[in-house]
Amino acid sequence: MASSVELDALIRQFMGAARPAVDRLSLSVAAGEVVSLVGPSGCGKSTTLRMIAGLDRPDSGSIRIGGHEVAKLPPQQRDVAMVFQGFALYPHMTAQQIMEFPLKMRKVSAVRRAEAVRDAAELLNISPLLGRVPAQLSGGEQQRVAMGRAIVRQPQVFLFDEPLSNLDAALRSELRVELKKLLNRLEATALYVTHDQVEAMTLSDRICVLNRGKLEQIDTPRRIYEAPASTFVAKFFGSPPMNLLDLVNDGEHAQLGSLRAPLPGRAPESLTLGFRPEHVRIGDGARPDSALAHGTAKVTAVEPLGAETHLELELEGQLFRAKTSGFEAPALATSVAFAVPCADLRWFDRKTGLAL
Repeated sequence: MASSVELDALIRQFMGAARPAVDRLSLSVAAGEVVSLVGPSGCGKSTTLRMIAGLDRPDSGSIRIGGHEVAKLPPQQRDVAMVFQGFALYPHMTAQQIMEFPLKMRKVSAVRRAEAVRDAAELLNISPLLGRVPAQLSGGEQQRVAMGRAIVRQPQVFLFDEPLSNLDAALRSELRVELKKLLNRLEATALYVTHDQVEAMTLSDRICVLNRGKLEQIDTPRRIYEAPASTFVAKFFGSPPMNLLDLVNDGEHAQLGSLRAPLPGRAPESLTLGFRPEHVRIGDGARPDSALAHGTAKVTAVEPLGAETHLELELEGQLFRAKTSGFEAPALATSVAFAVPCADLRWFDRKTGLAL
């Protein structure tokens, strides 16, 4: 049965480190919710997962699963199941034996073990593979077996530590879709660590963005993408990421060379303007208008990708990206008019990096 997870002021400081790996992290995950922990290497996401699993102990703070404090309990008493980046499969065991091993350790009867493995194998479409050892399985099949080992336990919480990162891009995309369906069918509570923004956006009910051990933002995938709380979050999500240009407040407008944009309310003197590449209008759609931020920029790169073309543009020494449909694009080194609807602008304080 799925349970909630609550972290309160969690701190983990490793000996000799200049700063905590996890710094007063507080987070609530509802029963049946999937939350991804995202951030660059060293941000504390895997350390957080290991503390929830009981593989590492916090220096201070609270961990509650289903309302019960577990920070001092050993891993086997927490009723969580973890799927690792490395598949961690016993090489001498068959898939059947690997999947039933957690139940065997709990002294579950052979009949019930067989039933649980059969049900999990059907769910994961690996029933014909149960008699094989890991060396006879592909990478994707091995990861399914690792997931099956977690599923048979029917834990309160699933913990995934970059489970798809060792797979090639095509297989990762395929398993991402399957994992989403699986979590929905299980109605599972899951914390999913990843550095892949696509996995986080597609799998999660909410995304928790970590930076240097601290929480930058936790919100729905849509809010994370459309309304980032800081320039750090804005740069982390999107491919290409959100454009960020440093503008000056002249009292009436925000300006950068030919670019003029209406000021947000109570704006500081130094501003950073953010906008997504898909919101940039080029050429005929960029006529000056009070509802648009507009200017002129030079095309410095053109990347045709088939369904769309990515442009790199330069304005007063700052670069930004735009997208056009198909192969339609202005010529390299030409100057083009551009505009962005004011509704799609996002403003940040340049000194703090925080959204206004």
